[in-house]
Amino acid sequence: MGNKHLVITISHQLGSGGAYLGQKLSERLGLPFIDREVLKKVAEQLNLAETALAGREERLSTFWQSFMRIAVLTDPVECLSPDNYLPNDRELFKLESDYIGRIADKSSAIFLGRCGRYILRQHPGHISILVHANLPDRIKRIQQLYCSGEDEAKKLIETNDRERTAYIRAFTRQDWLDARWYDLCVNTSSLGLEKVVEIALALIKEAETAEA
Repeated sequence: MGNKHLVITISHQLGSGGAYLGQKLSERLGLPFIDREVLKKVAEQLNLAETALAGREERLSTFWQSFMRIAVLTDPVECLSPDNYLPNDRELFKLESDYIGRIADKSSAIFLGRCGRYILRQHPGHISILVHANLPDRIKRIQQLYCSGEDEAKKLIETNDRERTAYIRAFTRQDWLDARWYDLCVNTSSLGLEKVVEIALALIKEAETAEA
């Protein structure tokens, strides 16, 4: 892209195929696909197990989760160990945002979720993609990926939708499903996963040509 490197952000509904798109674009473009690496890096920075943060991403803490973190931090014995520190929601968001920003400043990459579209909105080489799908297809995909029953898959999707929307609204003050925030919005139910890959590639190639 001329003197600019390329950063692609993929926002996606659970079960819509967003991760699949990211992996395929990574293969076709030869760019790193940044997903769980963000969580792993932040956990290492805080000297925590990755599992300690895994359930916190794109999800606001409940009152009791926040209360327990305060209890740990105010216990005079527990406070002697830095390993007990757990970041609050805003601290975790900032840590992840800083890491995503550092990667985007240095090289081209593809980022999945984690408010990447918002974090990198000012990046000159940014292309933002929203991947969504119809609920029946999302349920079917979650069943295939996790071998869960239909009711369980539907409940997981509904919970994820609710928590992700609340989280993103809290830190961006935006409706993340508003098409106006994206360069490309694709419905994998209508187009199919392979067609979506080709459409995204065409957009990226066009952007590269325009900047050449």
